Amino acid sequence: MIETTMTNTKPALWLDDQPVSAAEVMAVLCKENKLNELVSNLVLDRTLSQVKLAQGQEEELVNDFRKQHQLEGDEAFTDFLQKNHITEPLLKQNLSRPHRVVQYREERWGPRANSLYLKHKDHYDRINYRRLQSGNADVMQEVFFRLKDNEDSWETLARQFPGAQPDADARQNSIPAAQMEAPLLAALLKAGPGTVIRPLRVNANTVVVAELESISPSRFDEELRTLILKREFDSWLEEECRRMLNKLQVPA
Repeated sequence: MIETTMTNTKPALWLDDQPVSAAEVMAVLCKENKLNELVSNLVLDRTLSQVKLAQGQEEELVNDFRKQHQLEGDEAFTDFLQKNHITEPLLKQNLSRPHRVVQYREERWGPRANSLYLKHKDHYDRINYRRLQSGNADVMQEVFFRLKDNEDSWETLARQFPGAQPDADARQNSIPAAQMEAPLLAALLKAGPGTVIRPLRVNANTVVVAELESISPSRFDEELRTLILKREFDSWLEEECRRMLNKLQVPA
């Protein structure tokens, strides 16, 4: 449980020589809707603190940072830390976080990456298709019949839609199956390549007419492996934050 109820009156910070309490800080975070971000950072910090980097890696990251920002002199570096209200240990923590995230993903889900891929293999297929959409169902019905009866081409119709580019062709290339609306994907797969599907409402404001061109089966390579580990990590973090927020206590 993330417990925010304070048992002492020690200021959280000082502002213009005036103490600012933890309750005031929390009130601002609540007002600005920043609690989710706060909890996410706390969860990450606590989890990643257990991840051990190679000896000397943090110091190397700090040295690279100092060179990049022309802070190689101790006086310039100290001045930078003071102006940005940050300590050197906190800077190390910030610089090393991306590396700790990668290592944590690898340690936790790396050994299962292939089985995770096989479990959702179809989600990673790439779909090539044509798509036109509008909020007006009657317009899309007309578009459907014009395409079905070969009265117009996809290119001709695509260029007639508001805001269309002169070279618009309605093509959607190499779209991950998991990123497509489930009803649309199902309709395209059922119809097969070369068949224009009837107007399909995919949400309250969008009616789609589409045609499947081809499917590129997924291949388990290093790029896809990294994507799978990232998605597992993001899903875990989202769920962990949701669980923590459900137990959050804010001082009155």
